[in-house]
Formats: sequence, structure tokens, C-alpha cells
Amino acid sequence: MAKWDWYSSTIQGVSDPRDCGLVDFLLDRYPLSDWAPAKNLNGYTYGGQIIRGDHKLVHVMWGGNPGVNCLATSSDAPALVDALRAFGLPHKPARMDACEDWHEDGLFDSMSGGLIKFAMDKGLAIEQQGDWVRGVSRTLYVGSKASPVYLCLYEKGYQMGGDAPRNWVRLEVRVRPAKQHKEACSMWEPDHCFAAQWVPSALVALGWAQLHSRTIGTVWRQSDDERARAALLRQYGATMARWADELGSWEALGSAMQAGIAGLGSTAKSSTTTPLLEGGKSPADRVAALQAG
Repeated sequence: MAKWDWYSSTIQGVSDPRDCGLVDFLLDRYPLSDWAPAKNLNGYTYGGQIIRGDHKLVHVMWGGNPGVNCLATSSDAPALVDALRAFGLPHKPARMDACEDWHEDGLFDSMSGGLIKFAMDKGLAIEQQGDWVRGVSRTLYVGSKASPVYLCLYEKGYQMGGDAPRNWVRLEVRVRPAKQHKEACSMWEPDHCFAAQWVPSALVALGWAQLHSRTIGTVWRQSDDERARAALLRQYGATMARWADELGSWEALGSAMQAGIAGLGSTAKSSTTTPLLEGGKSPADRVAALQAG
């Protein structure tokens, strides 16, 4: 099944992510996360980020351009899409990448050959990067990067490095919706990208029905909960070890933490949701009130 790999969208009708409740909303959606400064890009005046430890989950930018832009990549992208839709205000995607993955020897050669032939037949732009002589870290782009839709086929295993399988192949459809289509595209699912413009014809040329049945889920990335736990241990592991030593055992620490979480749970939940739901208002109501003021 296709999944989001990059998602950048601008929330309409707001000018500051803190005033409209977006920051509090995102912090509530991403467990064990924090808000921190970040670079401003693409003509925006200000930048911030939702982080967990040293990992950036969402890049947020505002000022200088209309609205508030949110960007997430890789395995963090699907969660951002869900969060933007749950937030409830209209948003207009600037870029949406959807991908499919395979682990299969020789697959990059056959897929790249099929895509190159298709591009030659249709007069589409072709760009090759990496070492195509030795067959290492290869990337193939089909279509113009300046157009609303283009394909990217690459050897994901080489990009990831480490013990990732070198036969890991990824196909991405990268969509930059035209202005008049942005609002409609905000409701797209990843599979819709694979049906955009000339992409279906390219997939037919690749024998997509057979290829699609062999796709796999990405197994080389920790889940959201696993990354949260890893960040917790990196940041507070030494403190927890000292606490366990003070109590006499790790078992005693577990009981103490359980009691502490039970006592703080309702307070913690209230502190994160109150800014968003102040006065019982939805995000849209809060924005309307801000604009009226």
C-alpha cells in the first residue's frame, strides 16, 4: 500500500501557529514532544519545530507569506496529514510525495529500464544520478521537476546505509498541485498520487498489477512509540538510573513511576489541551475570534 513520504501544506486563515492553537494541538498529537526554534525557509519570517529529543517531527513556518506552513518527511509525514485534517482548518498542500517499496534483487534494473523506455516514447525528461556503471546509489527521475507531477525511482537501501538491504527499491510520485487544485488535493490519500496525470500509463508500462502485489511495508524505521521511548531514555536514562539506585531496585522505580504517572496524568492532559479548547472553542472558532479582534 502506498504511503506518504513527504507532506508540506499551508493552513489558511491563520498567521501565527501559537495564537491559533496549532502548536498545542501538534504537541498533543506527538507524544513526548517539545516546541523549539527552527530556520525560516522559502520566504517565511519565522520558523519553529515539533521535536522529540534530537529528531525533528514537524517543521513549522509563518510570517512573510499567507498562512502557516507545516512540513514533515519520511515516516513522520502520515501523522502530519492526520493532524492537519483533525485540526479542522482548510489547508493547501504545496508538495505531496507518495511511495511504494520493494526488497528484490535486480528490480531496480528492470524498473528503471521500463521507465526510461516509457519516458523516451512519451518525450518526458530523464535525469540519472548516482553510479550507473557500478550499479550503486542510483536514482532515476522521469518528468520535469518544474511540472506538477514527476516520478523518482531510487535505491533506498544505499541511501539508508547501515544494515539496510541493498536491494531495497523505492518508487515515489511527487506532486506539486497547481493553485486551483490545492484544496481538492488536501483530501487525497497516497494512492491518489499514483493516479495523477500520466503516472498510470507509466505504471501500466511497468506491469504494475504484478509489481504492486510484491510491495512491502518499510521495516527499517522505528515506530512513533519506539522513537518516543528511545528519546526518553537518551534524555533521562541517567536520571532514571540514579533514581533506581536511590530506591534500591529497578522494580521499585517501576512502582514509583507508575504512581507518579497516575497522579500527574489528568493534570498533564489538561495542561496540553486547555490552550486549544479555551472557552469550548474549536480551532476555527478561535481563528474567527482572532480575525474579528
